[in-house]
Amino acid sequence: MPSGTTRNQEAASNERAAHAGLTRRRLALALVSGAALCGLSACAEGTARDAERGKKADAKRTSVVSDIQATESAQFLSGTPAASPTPAS
Repeated sequence: MPSGTTRNQEAASNERAAHAGLTRRRLALALVSGAALCGLSACAEGTARDAERGKKADAKRTSVVSDIQATESAQFLSGTPAASPTPAS
């Protein structure tokens, strides 16, 4: 009786290839995730003081939208135009 493995060698190599493929995918996913995280952290800048300065600057600005709405509403609600005389028939 031979004392070899009873396992199919082709199936074992397919399992190794599948495992290697999963490992490569995981490595690629980790690299892409790390690159995205580095990119996002590089874009995030500023401090709480900068945020407070921005809030104060926004509070000082006047609303342009309310002025535009008032103008549009005044034009829309100006009333009917004066009647013009019609020629007599």
